[in-house]
Amino acid sequence: MDETGAEPSAKPTQTPPEDPLLAPRLSAGQLALLHRYGQVRPTVAGQELFREGDRSYDFIVIVSGVVTILDHQAGVARELATGCPGEFVAELNLFTGERLFTTAVVKEPGSILVVPVDRVQRLFAQDQALADLIMQTSFRRRQWLLAERAGMRIIGSRSSADARRLREFAARNRLAYVWLDVETTPAASLVLRHHGIGPDETPIVVMRGGEVLRNPSNTELARAAGFGSGAVAAGQTFDVAVVGAGPAGLAASVYGASEGLAVVTVDGLGVGGQIGTTSRIENYLGFPVGVSGDEFAERALVQVLRFGATLLVPSTASRLAEHRGGYLVRLAAGDELDARTVIIATGVSYRRLDADGLDRFEGTGVFYTPLAAQDQVEPGEAVVIVGGGNSAGQAATWLADHRHPVTIVIRGDDLAASMSRYLIDRVVRHPGIEVIARSAVRQLDGAARLERVVIEDLATSARRTLTCSALFVLIGAEPHTRWLAGSVELDRNGFVATGPQPAGGARPGQAEPRSLSAGDQHARRVRGRRRAQRLGQAGRFRRRRGLDRHPLRQRAPRPAHRIRRRRPLRPLTAPPTEIDPRRHS
Repeated sequence: MDETGAEPSAKPTQTPPEDPLLAPRLSAGQLALLHRYGQVRPTVAGQELFREGDRSYDFIVIVSGVVTILDHQAGVARELATGCPGEFVAELNLFTGERLFTTAVVKEPGSILVVPVDRVQRLFAQDQALADLIMQTSFRRRQWLLAERAGMRIIGSRSSADARRLREFAARNRLAYVWLDVETTPAASLVLRHHGIGPDETPIVVMRGGEVLRNPSNTELARAAGFGSGAVAAGQTFDVAVVGAGPAGLAASVYGASEGLAVVTVDGLGVGGQIGTTSRIENYLGFPVGVSGDEFAERALVQVLRFGATLLVPSTASRLAEHRGGYLVRLAAGDELDARTVIIATGVSYRRLDADGLDRFEGTGVFYTPLAAQDQVEPGEAVVIVGGGNSAGQAATWLADHRHPVTIVIRGDDLAASMSRYLIDRVVRHPGIEVIARSAVRQLDGAARLERVVIEDLATSARRTLTCSALFVLIGAEPHTRWLAGSVELDRNGFVATGPQPAGGARPGQAEPRSLSAGDQHARRVRGRRRAQRLGQAGRFRRRRGLDRHPLRQRAPRPAHRIRRRRPLRPLTAPPTEIDPRRHS
């Protein structure tokens, strides 16, 4: 038995050759096009084309012979798939830059066509059908490999705050990993014994290739995984610095980079923001049957990197200052980014519940997104959700569909004031969901883990106890804007002030026109359906606006309040959706 709990020699349930969606054969025309950009090389049996832990590899097409894809579990090789002539050997890390977590070995000699990664990008412009085939197959292979439990191992105790931190960071950034609990997973002891590490020395992360990280920081984990470590040259000035990698920041990054601008994107935790932790989004433009937040964020990440934006994660902005006609973004680690234009897209952070015992169970029984609890709560265990917005509705239906009895606790009279109609209908019709109105959670209790919560009726002050294994707090969020104090005008709630300037000029502390706000942290927020149309509009800086010229000769871009149709952003009356986190119960 290996550390996954499976026999090392066990075959995957469905290998790519059995599924044409995972192992498509390239057409004669596609092969001919690839030959123009690559080089044919002979292979011999036993030759490694790439290995787990490698930081890069080329796009490989099997011309003749057979190639085996495998990984190693506790020192034992595990065969995952076999590639045949006409198939290509590539996975999503070809585009994200992550370290490899599989090994390719030639099983039968022949030849391969090797195409450098930078030439693959040029290929995409030549043949859209080939580009779609490669990208869609790469996404499917990533999901298949996750199902086969490939990727790094995070080993520790579920009660460890550091273990929770590492798992959250890996999950938020779509880093392939397998969680092994030292208290409940027998395979965890096998891995620890293999590396000569005791349970009291956890958490540890075992990278593909054998490298062991002992309680690494998020930055150390990201660098070891080959994620979010874009290179910044000394003295480099970016055209656009995007602070925040939520939907607005990612969209701005794509628009800017696709126009040929030098873009750097910074985020302190992960890619995707709040939307990346949403179980499913159904009212987002372009996804007629809905999309999971995880899939949305992963695709946006690949798109940002494909267009050449520099990604720095985790990196936290600590100050914004004017500098040589542009801006200087200081990072918490001490580094500085020089940019002509800054887009503030830092979004918001989750509000905490005011209830006794909350601190004891955060991360083990109290969660702010269903994503964080996927390895902590077993099917059939009851859960409580606090909040009546769209995020709460999406979480409730998702959890109930996964066989969890769900209780939604709201302070208002009903869900109509804060939840979209389509979600209300699903919540009301679902037999596994109960809604308790005019109530609030006052206390959490349990021994080693959360076992019950006490709620209070706000009208009668009567209290009752609900049995549950998890409490999801989805009551809105606060803006991430403290780092802007003194540089950009904030309102009394900490949101960025946007809109037209007074007749006398800029308000005291208000940023120059080249400092723009996009996303949930600005005061004149754009809600729900309208926001989907405006995401990234602040990032459409074209060269004709002068951003590629010398600062003294350029004409200033249009102010933030005139990016779209020359009209200021103003509050809208449309009902909120799951991407409006400030609505709460």
